[in-house]
Amino acid sequence: MLLTIHQARPEDFPALEQLLELYQYDLSDIWLQDLDAEGKYGFDLARHKRDSGSRAYIAREGSQYVGFALTAPAIVTRKDGTWMEQFFVLKRYRRSGAGRTLAKHVLFDNPGPWELGQMPGNTAAYFFWRSVLTEVTGGNFTELQVTEGWWKGVAQQFHIANAA
Repeated sequence: MLLTIHQARPEDFPALEQLLELYQYDLSDIWLQDLDAEGKYGFDLARHKRDSGSRAYIAREGSQYVGFALTAPAIVTRKDGTWMEQFFVLKRYRRSGAGRTLAKHVLFDNPGPWELGQMPGNTAAYFFWRSVLTEVTGGNFTELQVTEGWWKGVAQQFHIANAA
């Protein structure tokens, strides 16, 4: 699979909004959300469009969208660095290496301190991220159980070195 990954361009945002709907539906059994009056979950991408420290990444195979990643300034377990806000690969591309390729691209594109997390019940994501982090950091990450605050789940803290 030849995957191309880039920061979302203005023309990518309509597709990204649809991918976010699929993502939120995919997690609807563990992430309790209600639909709005238009039957959408909705996700505000305004800060990702402004590039105010939040970034949106798009993964494609040719002209086909494969997935996305959203990053934001760290806010869950630390005050500096990057937080993996949302991460999604369409089901047909899972277990193809697309997720691992997208994850590594986003991590290495943002060197420095990181945090990412998995919501309770999202065991597939938990095992995926532990595998990616073991490869990328050589197992040098800290795992925390976050039980208070607006976000709860398992979080990993780690550092991505600048490219040599």
